[in-house]
Amino acid sequence: MSNEVKRKNPEYAVDFATALPVRDCIERLERDTAPLQRGLGGALAPLRQEMILGDNRTFIVERHFTGALHPIRFVGSLDPDDSGGTWVHGAITHDTANQVLLEGLAVFVVYFLLAVAFFIALKTRGLLLLGPFVLAGLVLFSIRWRALHAATLDLARWVRRKLYVTPEQLKRPR
Repeated sequence: MSNEVKRKNPEYAVDFATALPVRDCIERLERDTAPLQRGLGGALAPLRQEMILGDNRTFIVERHFTGALHPIRFVGSLDPDDSGGTWVHGAITHDTANQVLLEGLAVFVVYFLLAVAFFIALKTRGLLLLGPFVLAGLVLFSIRWRALHAATLDLARWVRRKLYVTPEQLKRPR
C-alpha cells in the first residue's frame, strides 16, 4: 500500500493572519457576496454565490452554476490569532474537474451518435456537414470549461481579497 499524501493545489487554499478581529471578518464575509462575471464565459457558466456561516467561526462559500453536479465549495475557519487579529485558513473542497470530465464525455457521446446518424443518412457528405457543428460546439464548451476553472481559482483569491488586511491598513485614517 502506498503512503502518499494527497495534496491540494496551492491556489485552492488560504492560510494567513489578518489584522481584522473575528467579528469584522464575519461582517465582511456577510457583505457583497456576488462574484463578478464577464464575457461569453460568464454567459455560458452563470454563477450565483452563497455564504454559509457555521458554528465555531467556520464558513462555507459556494458558487452554484447552471448544470452543476455540485457547487464549487470553499470551507474555511476564522480563529483568533496571538497578534489580536484572525487566522484565516481553508481550502476548496469541491472543484469543477469532475463536472468538466462528465460534460466532455457527454459531448463526445452526442457527437459520436450524430456522426453515426449523419453517416447512415448522408454518407460522407453527412460527416462533412457535421464538422462545423463539432468545431463550434467544442469551442463553446471550451469557453464554458475555462470560465468554470477560472471561477474555481478565483474563489480562494476572493477570500484573500475580502479578509486580508495589514495592521498598517487598519491604522490609516480613511
